[in-house]
Amino acid sequence: MKVAALVALALSAVLVGATCVPLIDLDAGNRVDPTSKLAVSAMKPAVSRAVPSGAQIEIEWTAVNLTGDDAVGTVIVRSRKDFSDTILEGGLRLPESGGSRIVTWDTTGFEGGEYSILVRVEAGTRTAEDSAPGRITINTPPSLEFTEPTEDVVLGAPQPDPNDPNQTIESDSVTIRWTSFDPDGDGNASISVDPDLDHESGNETVIKEVAIPAEAGFDSMAWDGTDVEGQRVDPDTYHVFASISDGLNEARFVDGLATITVPAEPNEPNEPNYTLAITEPAEDTEFLRGTDPLKITFTLDEPNSVLVDIEVDPDDNHRNGNERTILSQRLVDPNTHEDSFEWGGLDSDDKPIVDGIYRLLLIVNRGSSVPQIVESDALVFRRGLEGQPLITLLEPATDKTVKAGDFVFIKWRDEDPDESASIRLFLDDDDTPLEQIETGDPEIEILPDPREAAGDGVLDTFNYRVESSLAPGRYYIFAYIDRDDAEPIDDFAIAGGQIVIEDPNAGG
Repeated sequence: MKVAALVALALSAVLVGATCVPLIDLDAGNRVDPTSKLAVSAMKPAVSRAVPSGAQIEIEWTAVNLTGDDAVGTVIVRSRKDFSDTILEGGLRLPESGGSRIVTWDTTGFEGGEYSILVRVEAGTRTAEDSAPGRITINTPPSLEFTEPTEDVVLGAPQPDPNDPNQTIESDSVTIRWTSFDPDGDGNASISVDPDLDHESGNETVIKEVAIPAEAGFDSMAWDGTDVEGQRVDPDTYHVFASISDGLNEARFVDGLATITVPAEPNEPNEPNYTLAITEPAEDTEFLRGTDPLKITFTLDEPNSVLVDIEVDPDDNHRNGNERTILSQRLVDPNTHEDSFEWGGLDSDDKPIVDGIYRLLLIVNRGSSVPQIVESDALVFRRGLEGQPLITLLEPATDKTVKAGDFVFIKWRDEDPDESASIRLFLDDDDTPLEQIETGDPEIEILPDPREAAGDGVLDTFNYRVESSLAPGRYYIFAYIDRDDAEPIDDFAIAGGQIVIEDPNAGG
């Protein structure tokens, strides 16, 4: 609106002559002198907002110059903390009658705080200046630094006496100390332990959640070898680290100074050490239709009542939605060390589980936080007939957005006692394999040559390169295993993730 008013009024000035130039900024309370021949309007940022450090801010402005002199523009960032100015762009020469410009402000290196954006235009002895409507607040990333332990320690071993470094004291915990600071007051940290230095591999354990203070200070915890839920971690040597974030800046990791070794706890004499586990079946097991139920045994050691689910999963990603519950919400009493369930081949809604290769999952809900999941070491081969070839797709387990030329990693597990079946892979634009009447385009075979199946649930892979002939859309991946390439197919599988090809023309 401000720009339209400036341009329209400038054009009218040209028509009536340079002696009467009614330049008035209608949206800024007539901040522009009505007799001026030079005006500027800063339009963007249009609204105030907070941004992470390093954000790119678009600054848009326009100017009208009817002075007859050359006009030069300057874009300035002004700190609202101390009103110091930083010139982002200077010496921007404008066309004879004015013009519009867009400047990008890289906030990297600027201190946290609120800033206003000013645009100044000079022509001859005249100067015009305007501030953008929106102010930018740069959010300072939180910081954290570990101070103890400074040397590798063993949990339960004698620790240095904080009052006398020459003495040691018996302790069943290790003190972890750190300093932290977030001037914006919205930072948080997860103090965690990890047996390796890859803090995104999934084997990390959170031991404490803390808020990072707005004023720099010390904090600490006495770690006794348990996680945030009070469960003891596995015996191992752990690196201490923190994941810090504030919801705006990108989360980052901070490593500690030393490792902490958690030894195995000694068992009481004649007392078994119960852990959360599926103990039976203990090895890969065939489960034929029409036979006796499959006995599933699990162990646990809980001081309170818990709810237990058992699921079967065709792949190794246990959170992508293709898991099927076969035992739902069984209440297990406190101090129960072993329980079992006889599975007849149906899910918890009494619907049959299709033939395939499955891993058993035990899910324990303690009434707070995220339920704990453990998987069986053994696989279950659910078959309609003895010796039937089976297949399951493991990757992609989640959706993959791709374009022509990209590679999609496909991984499967097959089980053929006779090792005489072959495997074929297909893409389809609907989710129905072996469709008698195609509802969309027909299936597309993507594996150049059928693969030979094997026994014992072996793994195989294929890197599929996305073809340019595929239209934008969602594609399902099917795997077929068969001995004679005739109907009916012995078994099939659907990947948990789909290939998504975006339309390059979508969104204009």
